[in-house]
Amino acid sequence: MRNSALWRTSNTRYALKKDSSLGFIFQAASSTCQRMKVVLVLFFALLASCTAVKYVMNEKIVLKEECIDISSKGIPVFEVELENKKQSFVFDSGATTSVVNDSNAIPEFSKKKIARFGSHVGADRKKSQNKLLTVKLQSTIFESENKLVLFSQMPQSACSKGLLFKGIVGLDAFFQNDFGVFLDFTNQRICNIRASEIKSKSDIDSYKLIKSECNRNQIFVFLKIDGKEHKFKLDTGYSGSIIFPFSNQLDFSQYPSKTFEGAIYSTINNAGKSIDQLYETVPYEISGEKGLTRLSVSSSIKAQNIGINFIKAFDWLIDYQHNKVYIKRNQNPIESQLSRKVTYYAKVYENKLVVSVKEKSQNKYQLGDQIVSVNGQKVTQENLCEWQDLVNKTDDWSTLDLEVIPAHP
Repeated sequence: MRNSALWRTSNTRYALKKDSSLGFIFQAASSTCQRMKVVLVLFFALLASCTAVKYVMNEKIVLKEECIDISSKGIPVFEVELENKKQSFVFDSGATTSVVNDSNAIPEFSKKKIARFGSHVGADRKKSQNKLLTVKLQSTIFESENKLVLFSQMPQSACSKGLLFKGIVGLDAFFQNDFGVFLDFTNQRICNIRASEIKSKSDIDSYKLIKSECNRNQIFVFLKIDGKEHKFKLDTGYSGSIIFPFSNQLDFSQYPSKTFEGAIYSTINNAGKSIDQLYETVPYEISGEKGLTRLSVSSSIKAQNIGINFIKAFDWLIDYQHNKVYIKRNQNPIESQLSRKVTYYAKVYENKLVVSVKEKSQNKYQLGDQIVSVNGQKVTQENLCEWQDLVNKTDDWSTLDLEVIPAHP
């Protein structure tokens, strides 16, 4: 996803550019983290709907010099008020646009005026048409009476009991010149911090300046993986550690690995099929900090990101005004091995329990095989979800007596 913020530098270059979400904009080419007011030119006014133009130009966000608690497990979730109703939203530093993914979270959603213009791109590089609207969105750390959000219904499993979160707060809610962000994973909170105070805090608390870039509401940091430097997007919305898109130039063959295939990931647009190589105990280095991590090389995810399982092992000071990022190692571990030795995974699809993910070396069951009985008990519409939970909690399926209908007889 992209938005149409402008970037400023002492040597600014301007160009007309077609933005994937909002059309043609007058854009400054730069690598700083300062967010400026969007400047729209005649091309945009001609191509975009009047509603879309009004939404962009009228958006106002007020940041507060406060902190907010986040969930301690998995991706960071915090409480917001969406149209005066309390909801849980993910803080996703990899998202440049905030998102609402459940129409039921917005009272009288059908009466909202939706602007359809442009498209957004998921981590798998698949495009979907933008559906833009404005909402009242507020929390302990920001508030907006007319926050521009993207509406995108996320893929949902037949057995899920409603989404655990109703939307995503992206970095578009935080880019302002006077404030930076403090990602305090020691105390599980996110804080707005005055830009003028970041340098003194980094000195007092022994933070390290790291190599970084900011570009179009995205933060990139540089890590050495297996001795080679790579550029990664900072992505708290990705639940893993480190992910690379597949490339013939990558070679981690000296490290323990497993290959999985199937519907491994769910992005904002879909849950697609992938082949992923998962590597363990791979050495990393960031600003002198060294250790071991696990990582994935994916055939379907086209973004090169570090996710929350790596990010949470550090506390982060992000200075948008001066285009700097500081880190400090905390007590949270970085997982260097797979936490479970899973060989298969099943999912309810079209009212059938089917094999959705498998370790590539396993051949007893194939992707798409339908499980019709477990330990002598038939799988029915009433117990589909119960059996899904049981088989997915079982690491070794050889301990189960499964009857299947092959996907490809």
